[in-house]
Amino acid sequence: MDARPPAPAVGPDAVRILAGPRIVRHGAREIPLTRIEYDLLLFLAEHPRRVFTRRQLLANVWGYEHAVARTVDVHVRRLRAKLGVDTPLVTTVYGVGYRLADEARVVVDREH
Repeated sequence: MDARPPAPAVGPDAVRILAGPRIVRHGAREIPLTRIEYDLLLFLAEHPRRVFTRRQLLANVWGYEHAVARTVDVHVRRLRAKLGVDTPLVTTVYGVGYRLADEARVVVDREH
């Protein structure tokens, strides 16, 4: 039996990541993201339900580990602000790091 919660229904207000042109849409609105914000969102969306430490995120998204780990916090905060407080996206796992929120409605579209 699968212990994972069911995937949230994807509706018109979902966050859609268009991988080809590197565009993120929330409903009909295009969200302007920096390269790192985009890469961070895509990385978390491609690894749902998995918690990553700041150091792991630095290595996988930034490409290096030798930076101030709080850099990740700043980018997560900016990403949350751009998508809005009513859009669950990134969950903080205190003492560990971050993961995609269980209730996040994110679709990665590799066709576009």
